[in-house]
Amino acid sequence: MERYTGVKSAERMFDIIELLNQCRGANIGDLSRRSGFSRRAVDRMLISLTKYGYVRRLETDGKYYLTHLVRKLSDGFSEEEWITDVASPILIELCRDITWPCDLATFINDAMYLRDTTRRFSPFSIDWVTVGHRFPMMISATGRVYLSYCPDDEREEILDILRRSSDQFDLLVNKPKYVETFLEETRKQEYGIRCRQHIYDGRTDSLAVPIQNGSRILGTIGIVGIASAITGQELADRYLQKLVAARNKLELEIKKIKI
Repeated sequence: MERYTGVKSAERMFDIIELLNQCRGANIGDLSRRSGFSRRAVDRMLISLTKYGYVRRLETDGKYYLTHLVRKLSDGFSEEEWITDVASPILIELCRDITWPCDLATFINDAMYLRDTTRRFSPFSIDWVTVGHRFPMMISATGRVYLSYCPDDEREEILDILRRSSDQFDLLVNKPKYVETFLEETRKQEYGIRCRQHIYDGRTDSLAVPIQNGSRILGTIGIVGIASAITGQELADRYLQKLVAARNKLELEIKKIKI
């Protein structure tokens, strides 16, 4: 019975997502009338969808709207394809050239997550983080790059999610000047480096650039250095050209598979 109830709840939630997609925004009353579900049930589902970042409520009109994360539900298969088939060989090639470990990260829910890495191949790896490792948006090179290059509406959605977070690094979203400064600097430089004022891992430093497909940012590719040996800025000074070349090659390959 529990399993059946869970399946029915999931089906109802997908019905709400489909209605929101059709309506381009709706309030609880609208969704209740269209779906036939009680207002209380709709409210519970919207709370869950909002919690996980798939829906947001605009204070201006009181309506609920789907966020960009819903699109990622259908992007999953093609994303795995380009990471596994296209990105991995390019990461390995770059690592062999510069020796420092190289990472690829994508955005999921409220943070950047490591999707591929050459840390296991590099003699300069000192932190054996694995695929699935989480990087905070506000201070990591990868997070700062993603926020700087994603569309304005997606950025606002992400910042709104971070404002509701209790993570100490996410709370930096409440410092508008801090956010404005790193967004401006990252766009001007066309790369991001880790913020050293707020350290979450003092052993390493990093550099990252965006991976784009048209107007979409798919993720970031970056280089990780040992903080005591090289700073993020020094990584940029020495290796940015090679990192950008690898990124450009990756973007060309991505276009071929039409994701």
